[in-house]
Amino acid sequence: MKKFIYLLIASILIISCSSDSPTEEMIDEEVIDSALTPERATKAQMIFQTVPSPLETASIFQNAGAEYNSNITNLVENVNNYSTSTEKALNLGIYGADLSYANIFDQSQETMFYMNCSKKMADGLGITSAFDAETIERIEENMDNRDSLMTIINDAFWITNAHLKENGQDHLSVLIITGGWIEGLYLGTKSLNKDAPDEKLMQRIADQKYSLDNLVELLATYDNTEISGMSQKMRTLQMIFNKFEEEETETTVTDDGGIPTIGGGTTLTIKLATILEITEVIEKIRNEVVQ
Repeated sequence: MKKFIYLLIASILIISCSSDSPTEEMIDEEVIDSALTPERATKAQMIFQTVPSPLETASIFQNAGAEYNSNITNLVENVNNYSTSTEKALNLGIYGADLSYANIFDQSQETMFYMNCSKKMADGLGITSAFDAETIERIEENMDNRDSLMTIINDAFWITNAHLKENGQDHLSVLIITGGWIEGLYLGTKSLNKDAPDEKLMQRIADQKYSLDNLVELLATYDNTEISGMSQKMRTLQMIFNKFEEEETETTVTDDGGIPTIGGGTTLTIKLATILEITEVIEKIRNEVVQ
């Protein structure tokens, strides 16, 4: 279930598939329930497979020479602007991604700011147990231990997701996922140096074509007015991602420390112009959500 939680809180979807995926037991017991139909569970699982761990995300940022930028996260003072359940769910995803982003770069004060914002959004959705006094205390005690802190945050977001599904508000859980996806892609594009773009970071941005395809299909399983507007925005973005052309790479065999490694498969042909177009559109979508 860590993959599901990372989807909610990591500055996700800016790097390629991680090596591990949910076990069948986890999927049966924790994903598929009365609120989440088998069709939705299948789509969600396909999204999970593209979700990196926060440490993998940090590696991509650092290798690209990116530094923490407090000017690109959602403003803390915006937390009082969200009144509807839809706004709170989307921005819980947004603040969750910002929380992970701050934690990745060891920004203790910023991490607490975004923890408090996440708590306010969760409380507004009636999920007071997600960020209760005990959880906040544990977070404060583990501010210097990134791994322990991430585990505590994971638990809080799992409680959030479980509460929403148990109370027939599965659509809000999907909006949290969508908000986190949007912010993750936004943070990735804002971390790109347009004058000297890092090729690996561009590749990871482009690779989110696949997770976006599955997110669009997941949103389409809901006949809900709160979801339909966001679904249309994602389809607009999907049209731009579709400009990337797929090409088959040759299969090669390399010797990595005495271990034969087989490479090859399908890759996307990256064009900076398309990346910049994605950057522009995701910023517009994201700003509409956080305003």
